[in-house]
Amino acid sequence: MSTDVNDSSPHSEPSMKVGSLLSKAIGLATSRLALSVGAQAMVSGFHFALNLLLLRLVSPYEYGVFAFAFVMAMFASAVNNALISTPLTVYTPVIEDEPERTQQEAMFSTLNLLLFALLMLFGASYALWSEIPNTVGLSVTAFVAVYSARHYSRSTGYARMRPLVAASGDTTYVVTGATIIACLLLIVDQLTISHVLLALAAANLCAMLMERFRLHGFSRRWFLLSKINSYNKVWEQSRWALAGSLTTLFLAQAHSVIITSTHGPDAYAPLAAGFVLFGPVRVALLTWQNMVKPELAVDLSKSKHAAVRAQIKITTLLMMAAVIGLGLCLWIGWPWIYQFLYAEQYSDQPMAMIVTMWSIIAVFAASYNAPAAALQAMRDFRVLAIASIYGAMLSGVLVALTLYFFKPETTLFGILAAEVFMAFFLTYTLYSRLHAQPSVTASSQDKAS
Repeated sequence: MSTDVNDSSPHSEPSMKVGSLLSKAIGLATSRLALSVGAQAMVSGFHFALNLLLLRLVSPYEYGVFAFAFVMAMFASAVNNALISTPLTVYTPVIEDEPERTQQEAMFSTLNLLLFALLMLFGASYALWSEIPNTVGLSVTAFVAVYSARHYSRSTGYARMRPLVAASGDTTYVVTGATIIACLLLIVDQLTISHVLLALAAANLCAMLMERFRLHGFSRRWFLLSKINSYNKVWEQSRWALAGSLTTLFLAQAHSVIITSTHGPDAYAPLAAGFVLFGPVRVALLTWQNMVKPELAVDLSKSKHAAVRAQIKITTLLMMAAVIGLGLCLWIGWPWIYQFLYAEQYSDQPMAMIVTMWSIIAVFAASYNAPAAALQAMRDFRVLAIASIYGAMLSGVLVALTLYFFKPETTLFGILAAEVFMAFFLTYTLYSRLHAQPSVTASSQDKAS
């Protein structure tokens, strides 16, 4: 199996001193994480700039439609992640027989293609029969389906311990998307949401082609498919992962679904506009999860639980510190940020309160990102699903109640309550699981072998 340079780095061992462990963790953040998150930073910067552009060019209603299209894409991606991408990254890396691993990867590729076709069919049918304009409905459908498929494509690089594959796809996505949108700005009289969504779908397709080429070159493995009969074994856990992924997303997006359904996209737009500043944080957290799950799965299969505990603790502290630092920067620069982003279209909205709430929510989301990744690597999807089901119920009820009695921005208190619950529940559950299991060090494994 070929690998990119610097695609992997050694794990910290529990026998090391605290200082050595800390240096290893910092090395992790500047090597593997830098390769993947660095490329994702370009994606985040591109999306951030695009959101700034749309905030100034389109009405709050149109921006609400655009933001909700991303919410639907995240739901489709959550289905893909639960049923296909996460099983790919936690099951296939531990398969030592290369032909068997290739066959398993082909099965997941087949499932990804089937999901893409179903999303296109369902979305196109809804767009044609609903009252929304066909151009908007079809562009949203194409964007959602390709966004989901791209999530799997990125995961193939992580499953092979080759983050540079995903990084090259991210770079292709940014360059292609920025080029298409720049051309549209020069050609069309009025940039529409349909133009933007189709441009992003085309950019994701180009990124997928680049990732396939980096993995397989010109070999026939581009089109390698397989029967899905063996997926029955995976389904035992992935069904819980599906429930967990969807409820976790609803937990964080209950406000977008409920507000858009009852009050329309223009009521949701201010909350989406406030979240723009924290979009890169969400992307970085998801990128870290996708990158590290295969490595955690390998360590856990070798019973290196102490090393996993140490990595999770230090990574969580680093993530929370980074988010708190971002919040402080926003607080210092708020007068200029407000004037540039929100003064023109959202002057009648409490944007300072909205951004403050998103900042606090982001801190708690960062605090349980690493424990969630470790529980996925342990294939403990049932406990993740149960936690997110309770969290989603808490979020949905509180969002509905606050929206009924107060204004839309107060629904963020419901999201915060659910994130706090998830942070405490998943962290406690993970450390209970790890402490209950025996751990071995790499040196003891070497002696045993």
